[in-house]
Amino acid sequence: MTDDLVGNGLVMSGRPRRPMLRRLVTLALCAVVAYVVLLQIVGHDADPLPVLARADAVWLAPALLASAAGSVGATFAVVGFVPERVSFRGALLAQLSGFFVNLATPSGLGSAAVNTRFLARSGIPQTQALASVALGQIAGLVLHLLLIVGFGAYVGADYAASLPTGTTLLVIGAVLAAVVAGGVGVPRLRRWLVARLREAGPRFGQLLHQPGKLTVGILGQLAVTLMAAVCLYCCARAFGQGPGFAEVTLAQLIGSTVGSAVPVPGGIGSVDTALAVALRVTTGTPTATWVPVVLVYRLCTFWLPLLPGWLAFLWLQRREAI
Repeated sequence: MTDDLVGNGLVMSGRPRRPMLRRLVTLALCAVVAYVVLLQIVGHDADPLPVLARADAVWLAPALLASAAGSVGATFAVVGFVPERVSFRGALLAQLSGFFVNLATPSGLGSAAVNTRFLARSGIPQTQALASVALGQIAGLVLHLLLIVGFGAYVGADYAASLPTGTTLLVIGAVLAAVVAGGVGVPRLRRWLVARLREAGPRFGQLLHQPGKLTVGILGQLAVTLMAAVCLYCCARAFGQGPGFAEVTLAQLIGSTVGSAVPVPGGIGSVDTALAVALRVTTGTPTATWVPVVLVYRLCTFWLPLLPGWLAFLWLQRREAI
């Protein structure tokens, strides 16, 4: 690709110099950074790697399946929020490519750029492609916040849970306040949100006449979030932990929101730390208990998809599909 995706802040070139060496070095450095950050959570003398070997493979299999199902859900989300007909296989490869591109971009901007480019290459005008991607992001954010409120209320109402009701409401309020403050208080982000809303409005009007596609898009976004929670729950069970699914889901929702708010490529370190702390808050179990769980979760949802994402990225590039 020779064009710049200025609207998403990402520039991708069709012939990067020495791509293999650069990517391998980047992956190695990122892995070291993530490992060091996680060590800081539990102490300098702690080493979670031996704990990883004790993970129950019976639970790791469904964790991997849930991670893969999340990619399929993301594909339905992209296809559903586009009134025009697009290739499902191409959209799936675009989602895999997003895993690879997200390594160098914060908060999933890489995935948004790849999706926009894929839709534009599929014959959809650039402005409408941006509008469809923006509409999907807005729908995903709304669903994410609604799930935080719903699961937070459920966990808070369960008096057998380790999280007191007042603490639940405080955590939910803090997360929602942070999101609102970020959207309203930061001029650059506020302008970005206003632009996305303006772009998404006409596309939403078109989709109202195609309720089937709109439903597919919404269910796809919902699947992305819930499959991530299922994956984290399975990782917790793999290490002998028995938290409630609602507690794990609430932790995943809050942890991913807080971690993604930090402008770090791939959320390396920030997402890991936020998830471990969120699990401690929702379950009452020490943070050190959740470090290996988060390690495996991130392995399933972030590190392992990098290789197929890189291959999908190259495949789509060679066919000028992105």
